[in-house]
Amino acid sequence: MNALVAIFPSKYRGFWVFDDPAVGLVQEPFVAGADVILDRLTAAIPDAGKGSACCFSLHRFPGTRRA
Repeated sequence: MNALVAIFPSKYRGFWVFDDPAVGLVQEPFVAGADVILDRLTAAIPDAGKGSACCFSLHRFPGTRRA
């Protein structure tokens, strides 16, 4: 079984940010290179900075393998 988490990053004043109402985060900036990763992942998506969906899990997705 997989436990997925979804966040919805967007850009605010040039920075990638996200909200997490469950823990009181509003426009929390991405750090430690996550902003660079988001820039690369969304490079071909028009207006991605206006809002995108990002799903992730603490566990590997079914059918994937380690790199």
